[in-house]
Amino acid sequence: MQISRFEDLRNKDLSDQNLSKIPIEVLQTVDFDTETIWPEKDKLPNGFNPKKLLEKSKNPGLGIKKLHEQGITGQGVVVAIIDLKLDINHSEYKDSISDYQEYDEAKNEPISMHGPAVTSLLVGKDCGVAPGAKLVYKAVPSGRCFYSRSKALNDIIENNKHIPQNEQVRIVSCSIGYMIDNPEPGLDKWIKTIQKAQEAGIFVIDVGGDKIDINFTGGGSPENKDDFESYRPWLHHNDDEEELDKLITEDNIDEILKSIKETRIIVPSDYRTMASSWSKEGQYMYNGKGGMSWSVPYLAGLFALALQINPNLQKEEIAEIIKKSAVVNNKGLKIVNPEGIIELVKEKTKN
Repeated sequence: MQISRFEDLRNKDLSDQNLSKIPIEVLQTVDFDTETIWPEKDKLPNGFNPKKLLEKSKNPGLGIKKLHEQGITGQGVVVAIIDLKLDINHSEYKDSISDYQEYDEAKNEPISMHGPAVTSLLVGKDCGVAPGAKLVYKAVPSGRCFYSRSKALNDIIENNKHIPQNEQVRIVSCSIGYMIDNPEPGLDKWIKTIQKAQEAGIFVIDVGGDKIDINFTGGGSPENKDDFESYRPWLHHNDDEEELDKLITEDNIDEILKSIKETRIIVPSDYRTMASSWSKEGQYMYNGKGGMSWSVPYLAGLFALALQINPNLQKEEIAEIIKKSAVVNNKGLKIVNPEGIIELVKEKTKN
């Protein structure tokens, strides 16, 4: 059997296939889940263990687990997600959900793959950046109509006015992007509602990142999640991973990668495991070629960790700390640095 880079192997039975000649580098980029049935060890490439890959890729990486061991988990912070219908009973995050509401046609739709993924990457006990945070989840219909999203965000704003400060939502993770010059249904209302949220002291983090003044992009490490040197740029920039590695070592590099090296901060998106319920509840999915959707909850989690240490920080202050603490690896890539963020937050809090 021939397997290509980025192939979808979720819920597939591969037990009768001989995959021993497939390069590990290719298998690291595919999608598979806990329902994928793999061949025996002798029919897999030497050194490739899909179960171990799925398990180790639950780690958010970049020192996040060290922070958790210190009790820095986002405890005491309330975050929200506006996304598609959720499997609220997944063991990865069910204990973190404090409120769940479905809007409009979301109630008639099946549980999505996207909702469990972003939830686990934000507050999941094994996959999440901020597993100690409490989650308010707003499920909206699929598609790109922004009216339901605006309604959900407005409800968060209004509810905050009537509850104690320590129960108020501080951060909203919304893994969707948009272009101002290509208006979609309800986009004007959505932008105005985001502005209203910001004025109310709620940090809205979306794919664009411009609301928090952080120019970020995706990336990841197929090997050691905690090793800054092993991180690579977002695979979505180029479908050929070998060509991508070649480009970032040449003097005359591709303009996109040049922009990343000079201005953008990499926030993990690729080579990650997350909760999934796309064909069966309670699954986990390994996603080789991720996307900005996975970077958004990671970034939201970092804001939650910072607010645990100092609840009085403003979004501009946290954004500046994230930029100031970023690590530049041997490829010249800027990478978000969770431990460095917390160090600077602690310093600022002392002063």
